[in-house]
Amino acid sequence: MRLRICLCTVLLSLSPIILYAQNHDNLQVRELYTKSGMEKQFGELPSALQVMFDQSALKDLQAQKLPRNVLSVMRASIPEAFAPEKLKEVMFAELAGKLTEQDIKEVLRWLDSPEGKKCTRLEEAASAPEAQAEQQQYAALLRDSPPTAERLKVLRELDSALKVTESAVEISINMQVALVLGMIATLPIEQQKQSDTVARELEKRRPELEAKVRSTMLISDLYVYKNLTDAEIEQYTEFGKSPAGSAFSSVVNAAIKKAINEGALRWGKLIGEAVKELKGKSEA
Repeated sequence: MRLRICLCTVLLSLSPIILYAQNHDNLQVRELYTKSGMEKQFGELPSALQVMFDQSALKDLQAQKLPRNVLSVMRASIPEAFAPEKLKEVMFAELAGKLTEQDIKEVLRWLDSPEGKKCTRLEEAASAPEAQAEQQQYAALLRDSPPTAERLKVLRELDSALKVTESAVEISINMQVALVLGMIATLPIEQQKQSDTVARELEKRRPELEAKVRSTMLISDLYVYKNLTDAEIEQYTEFGKSPAGSAFSSVVNAAIKKAINEGALRWGKLIGEAVKELKGKSEA
């Protein structure tokens, strides 16, 4: 299942006994986690985020105004903030707690099919850090050789079935809010903004952000699934529209949203604390 770079988490508040009772079969959940590509994609998330951070730092005018030591701190804190093991713990809890045993069996049936395996291999390959540069090169090629209307149609139907872009917009906004709040939390109380104030300010950027995310996701789909035929993509869409496929997408997308929020909050706090420490050293 496509996780994109917009990935997952949720806090587990159940006691071990209740969790054990709801966990169906931990081996089955582990199998789902691995075969869907989540394990590989989450494992590569910190490195992929650092690559994206490096690219953004070179292009973003605001980032270029920051001192180099602050940029270094921001980059270095990504692995701790988005540690794969933390994401994995949350995903296990979500998959076990919100998917029925029948859902899991049907999703595994798709993942074990030749089409499902092929889709997962392509998604895993696209999540590798080195794939970021390849995708940018591919996007440049599209300007000279644009996709057909039919290709765009089948990919948009797949995106709609998996609710990827819809989820990505929410995750992008929530991640920015969490990151800002994390940094604000390190400031003196009198300098801290309320969370709803931060959310309102960032919500004003939703139309701009949504347009950007839709464009990015379409290019991403064209790149990731370039080796799939239209018929194979339609099979993936059919699975995504099935009861089990729809349930799986909803659970994963919701978990991703919570995970990114939590990771961004950790990242913001790490940045805020490190910057405060750097400031203290410079004033000493």
